[in-house]
Amino acid sequence: MCKDIKVHFKIIFVEVKIVGLDLAGKEKNPTGFCLLSIDGKRKSTQCWIVYKDEEILSEIKKIKPNLLCIDAPLSYPKEGYFRKCDIELIKRSFKCLSPLFPGVKILVERAINLIKKLDKKIEVIEVFPRATEKILGLKKEKRVNKDKYDALLCAITGECYLKGNFEKLGSEEEGCIIIPK
Repeated sequence: MCKDIKVHFKIIFVEVKIVGLDLAGKEKNPTGFCLLSIDGKRKSTQCWIVYKDEEILSEIKKIKPNLLCIDAPLSYPKEGYFRKCDIELIKRSFKCLSPLFPGVKILVERAINLIKKLDKKIEVIEVFPRATEKILGLKKEKRVNKDKYDALLCAITGECYLKGNFEKLGSEEEGCIIIPK
């Protein structure tokens, strides 16, 4: 899932659409969805809530993003309870759950199944909103919906990724998490 990463877009000259997805494990729970559009120096964001896989896929098909940033594990550990990228997050004092944890396993399966149904032209990366929030010094206001906020953090991570301002944690064999520098 995590290949050699190259910056694909020059944000200054090309309109870029980044989708941030704070995916819920179950369709009955809210999934945060954020569209970050960058056209030259202009940026705009729209955040909303979706539930069903069909809604998510329909929105993505309509938007045709260049990049999809998902807050969900996109792979399982090859051995042990954690992937290398999870261990690297834990070493940096971030709390993350193992993809093998029963509640998280449901989320991993949902994310993998969604990705299989996407247009192969859409690049997909795994992100970790809490790392983005801490690294960039951001704070959620109490009035802001958590799912929408996390989706926005996912999209912001995608912008950092496209600008080349990111770190890749993990390995190709087991999966990677992208965080801002």
